[in-house]
Amino acid sequence: MKNLGAVLKELRKEKGLTQKELAEGVCAQSMLSAIENDVYIPNANLLVNLAKKLEVDLNEISLAANYKISVHSDFNETVDKLCNSHQYQKLLEFLEQDAVTDSLETSQQMQAYYYYLGVAQLQTGSLDAGLSSFRLSLAEVNHLHLNTISRLAYLAMGVIDVLQNNKTGAVDNIDLAFRNWNEFAYDENQNIIYYLAALIYFKLNDYQNSTAYLVDGIAFIAKHDSHYMLANCYFLMARLAQEAHNDDERLEANQRKDLFSELYGEQIFKDF
Repeated sequence: MKNLGAVLKELRKEKGLTQKELAEGVCAQSMLSAIENDVYIPNANLLVNLAKKLEVDLNEISLAANYKISVHSDFNETVDKLCNSHQYQKLLEFLEQDAVTDSLETSQQMQAYYYYLGVAQLQTGSLDAGLSSFRLSLAEVNHLHLNTISRLAYLAMGVIDVLQNNKTGAVDNIDLAFRNWNEFAYDENQNIIYYLAALIYFKLNDYQNSTAYLVDGIAFIAKHDSHYMLANCYFLMARLAQEAHNDDERLEANQRKDLFSELYGEQIFKDF
């Protein structure tokens, strides 16, 4: 598994920034170099400030691999492009075209279509419409044997529940998303499932459960030799530390004493 320094270095290069440019206004360039080389572990505030400079939005997530809504490759490529660039209004307008809806043939395409429609509606503020679309994406699935996109739909509904102050609904949807977990072969989109559960609990101010899902999620990512969503997990962990106001007990997941030592395999974030 890639460690924190490698993740930060990768994100910096993706943004086309030099160490000097990223460090400016945040920390000394020598400190950033030490962080990227795992000589120094940043505290929560420094890590959050680096995330802001890197323009990491914890609420905007792109799938590792998008789902096909059609036999027409240009339709699928348009969904890829608009989702990966977070152009949700354009995605909504595209999905509502008759040519797109008329191309839907299989149940898998219908599920993917309504999932993306729900995402576009959620991200553009049409929460009730989004909820309806996610429910339609789940209409023909076996709820005892969920595939990855079905689990993502449940968690998306959980996000809407949080935005509508429905804590019970949010927690119920997390539980549904993890029903009979590990039934299907691994794919990287499953990494998002742990992250979204942690994000929902974070928005509910339940830091203990949020941290627990992050710990399990990072272990899950490591188990499958992946790095997808690691940056989000690290940055959300730092946000949790900020919100907890250095209260170690609130950050401990499942009574674990050395949470962050377990998480990274070394003594880090000592000022948490």
